[in-house]
Amino acid sequence: MVISLVGTRSDVIASKFFLFPGIVAQILSVMVTEGVIDKEKFDSFYVPVHGPSGEEVREIIEEEGSFSIREMRVHDPTTEMNTALSTPRKFVNNLRALFEPIIVQHFGDIMDEFVRTAELHWSLDPDGSLQEERARTSRAMLVVSLAKVS
Repeated sequence: MVISLVGTRSDVIASKFFLFPGIVAQILSVMVTEGVIDKEKFDSFYVPVHGPSGEEVREIIEEEGSFSIREMRVHDPTTEMNTALSTPRKFVNNLRALFEPIIVQHFGDIMDEFVRTAELHWSLDPDGSLQEERARTSRAMLVVSLAKVS
């Protein structure tokens, strides 16, 4: 069995931009101030997400004992990324792919407005702090090949 998940390169606390639910909350908060979504709905929105390190995944798998790790790779998704090609639109579309089912279930069909709000928010990032922070983030893709223990 092979599993792939978003995690971190180490046990170091991740930057704020690794915490995708935090970014989603920022966008939704703007939508509350614009009157697009209800504040009470926003206040009740909760997405428990955790990005484990490779070491943490290894420890959990070994402690549980049902599988052995054949191979584990930790890939930095930004290694070969040209940050000039990483536009706010692409970033927001990644957020949409990750969170659309959860957002639509909780708030209704607001995704077009979510995308518009997010793109506007980051297109107004005059000092480029979004790009810089994304380049410094500790996020990684963890890919683990597992074998069932007999």
